[in-house]
Amino acid sequence: MTSWDRPAVAHWDFPRSATGIGVLVEAGGALGVEAGTILRGVGLSPAELATPDLLVAPAQELAAIRNLCAAAGDRPALAAEVGAAYRLTTFGILGYALLSSPTLRDVIAMTLRFIDLSYIFSAFGVEATGDRIVVRLGGAALPEDVREFLVDRDLFAIDSVLRDLVPGGLPFTEVTFAGGRTDETLAAYGERLGTVPSSPGGGDGVTAVFDAVHLDLPLPQGSAGAVAMAEALCRDLAATRRTRGPVSSRVRVEITGSLSQGAPMPSVAAALGMSPRTLRRRLADEGTSYQRLLGDVRVELAERMLATGLLSVEDVAIRLGYAEASSFIHAFRRLTGTTPHQASVASRTRTSAAPRA
Repeated sequence: MTSWDRPAVAHWDFPRSATGIGVLVEAGGALGVEAGTILRGVGLSPAELATPDLLVAPAQELAAIRNLCAAAGDRPALAAEVGAAYRLTTFGILGYALLSSPTLRDVIAMTLRFIDLSYIFSAFGVEATGDRIVVRLGGAALPEDVREFLVDRDLFAIDSVLRDLVPGGLPFTEVTFAGGRTDETLAAYGERLGTVPSSPGGGDGVTAVFDAVHLDLPLPQGSAGAVAMAEALCRDLAATRRTRGPVSSRVRVEITGSLSQGAPMPSVAAALGMSPRTLRRRLADEGTSYQRLLGDVRVELAERMLATGLLSVEDVAIRLGYAEASSFIHAFRRLTGTTPHQASVASRTRTSAAPRA
């Protein structure tokens, strides 16, 4: 028996892209559930879900999942319906890296290496035993109320991605849902998977098996050059995210939503259910500080707003919570080494010089 390396991150409590919540909103919309219902208590607006590079804490995504499950009602195949909404494009640069991988063996290795660029909650493992490849999704560490939904959703998300990668999809020869599923759910799952799943009592995860013959077959869009570039981008993105723990990601979200009021630390701490002292300590544990996060968010948003060419420096300063433009200009120069006006001109110059399709 042989095994791949363990996932780079062995837990589900990692910052993740807000796009994952966007997928839940999209899937809910197809089921007749309004976005506002799914986002209740999440701390994000529908517009913010499209914000590039916005990270959210897993607790926010779990809140959206609970809202969706409650609103969708009794749907035997809900996890399968939601899982099918995850496509290669959902995963951004990781999706491109998977698409560029030469073989399925490389896809598995890439996934394990950059698992925290995905939206998975289950404990993910893969092993080869003879002519069988066994995919295991464990749920022991997941919140009990959504455990079954999460492991099932993760399986169907994997199935959906494999359909994008492998012509005709990758047939599972065996699928086992431990812990028990209703006959109605198993029938609905089996119809989607093309195989008859089993669900013995006991356990808390999902096991899926496919034929090892698929491992080293060339994938149609595999490219050694493209995958090398994509892997480098994944490495850079993962390095950035891994320096942002769950608390700092939540702080960034709260800061973004309260900048026009100055984003005072006591207010942000209260929104997260902490005292300022506790928040300061938690951020220090993650190697950052409130002032650093506040500065980062302000710079990122300032650069985006200035790049549009639609807002003056004064307008941007107001939206970022500065009392006057001069304070904004001074802070921006201190943090970036340039002025807002220079950054705006440089951004528009790059845009105008970019080749057009």
